[in-house]
Amino acid sequence: MSQYDPLYKWLQANSAPRISVTFKQIEEILGFRLPNTARKDPAWWANEKSVTSRHVQCRAWLDAGFHTENLSIPKETVAFVLGLSQT
Repeated sequence: MSQYDPLYKWLQANSAPRISVTFKQIEEILGFRLPNTARKDPAWWANEKSVTSRHVQCRAWLDAGFHTENLSIPKETVAFVLGLSQT
């Protein structure tokens, strides 16, 4: 079980192929504030496919069948897109 399970469940419950959200909305889903790294380092939002990834947060969206796109650190927004990443 991960602290990011609420995000996984929220994504699973959505039927939209693309979901654009703010960091604040993600925090409301999770019930806690995102770490400072999420607001400073784009790598925090990477779509790491490795099972040995140290970034447990990416498992939430990848396991739900989504990947991240259109990250804007200054605007604090990200999109979750259904399907595999093209990168």
